[in-house]
Amino acid sequence: MEKRICILFVIAALLTACGNGETAETEKTADTAGGTDTETAAETLSEKEQLLAALPTGDYGGYDFMMLNNESNFAYTQMGAEELTGEGINDAIYNRNSAVADRLNVKLTENRVGYAEVTSTMKTAVAAGDSTYSCFWNESAFVAPFAIEGSLWNVKDLTALSLDQPWWDAGAMADLTIGDYLYFLVGDLHLMFRESFWMVGFNKNIADDVGIEDLYNVVREGAWTMDKMGAAMAAARADLNGDGSMAGNDRFGMTCYEGCVIPLFIGAGETLVERDENGIPHFVTPDDRFYQAYEKIVSTYFAKNIDYSCIGGKTKNIDQYAAEGMDAFHGVFLSGHALFYLEPIGSLKKLRNMDAEFGVLPYPKLDESQPEYATYIANYAAVCGVPVTTGDPERTGVVLENLCALSHDDLQNAYINDTLSFKYIRDEDSRDMLDILFATGRFNLSDQLDVGTIRAKLQSSAISGSNTVAAALEKLLPAAETKLDENIRKLTQAG
Repeated sequence: MEKRICILFVIAALLTACGNGETAETEKTADTAGGTDTETAAETLSEKEQLLAALPTGDYGGYDFMMLNNESNFAYTQMGAEELTGEGINDAIYNRNSAVADRLNVKLTENRVGYAEVTSTMKTAVAAGDSTYSCFWNESAFVAPFAIEGSLWNVKDLTALSLDQPWWDAGAMADLTIGDYLYFLVGDLHLMFRESFWMVGFNKNIADDVGIEDLYNVVREGAWTMDKMGAAMAAARADLNGDGSMAGNDRFGMTCYEGCVIPLFIGAGETLVERDENGIPHFVTPDDRFYQAYEKIVSTYFAKNIDYSCIGGKTKNIDQYAAEGMDAFHGVFLSGHALFYLEPIGSLKKLRNMDAEFGVLPYPKLDESQPEYATYIANYAAVCGVPVTTGDPERTGVVLENLCALSHDDLQNAYINDTLSFKYIRDEDSRDMLDILFATGRFNLSDQLDVGTIRAKLQSSAISGSNTVAAALEKLLPAAETKLDENIRKLTQAG
């Protein structure tokens, strides 16, 4: 844009210099007119035209850009669309792909299969040197082994990618970066990434019935903590039939499955992986704050002596929901028998026909001294890998940069403003909460690289209320560190 303006000014100056002796006033008029023309020209460029002008381009002669993509039973994974249907997400994808195809002279083809088939197909392709697929998406935990095996490009070497642009999630990718090496792309072009952010859903009817304060305001004030959530759970818990035990028709403070433990740690601002001055991750010995978070998680959500929580299949007497084709923890919330519901955003689809009113919150802080909220991005979030067998890695970078940039507005608007805001969430406050969630997403690197059994141990220990977790972690961490070092060595050698 700046170059265009400069050229116009140069032309105006040359025309003035070659004139036939006009007066200074005429010259002034000419200069003014030239400036006006320039401004008008600039104004005629739409925001999308300005965006396109700044993006890398090329003519790839009708190249078939094949994308292998995973299918999911809970999240949007669509990358291709055959026609306009009037459905917001589909049409945004169709228009985006058409624009990129026309701009770069490529054909965009999507092959969408289950995550296991993505893995097996790409393993076979890489082993055979098959360049059929220019890129692929799969759950992050299944893409990581490809990077460790040396089968992926370090995407920092793809010069067409501008990873500091807002259509890429720089914060999330920073969590996945090892020194100068990054093998995962995440951003606006694939919706399963956003669908994998964890949230706290809450039943607004129960909150009103038991006199719980406005939780949206609590969040905005920075005061949404585990203690606040625990107090609300205690207020909501009720043995409705008075039989002395908690069952599916009673009212729980919270419902979730076992996978909610790590999101609670991340929400508390805790992780066992830190980075040195060179950006290389390593495990750290758990400190007092970590164990404070552990004790708070146990006592608030999982202690054996309280029955405020319905945890997956571990809570008794809730078999009636299985007969209706639902997991117990889903059924308890959908039927209006739990205040809180801990799940990824993609599960909002399951709440569409819920009778009670509900809202969305971020995960609570450990305490108010914690500077900001933190949101766990699940290890089944879709990430993009560029295989070493891609025919032309720079071409792949150009196509992906264009796809992601053109997803930033239309596709994300269709997803957040049309689908989430109008189909799945029910109030403007929840829309504000989603902004907080998306701004604070964090990957847990040890999840992605599958090192040791740290995740499993924390999960099982918290749910059981174990008081021996410190000793268990002390025993597990050396082996986990060795495995992490081994994986990092392979990743940096591969790059």
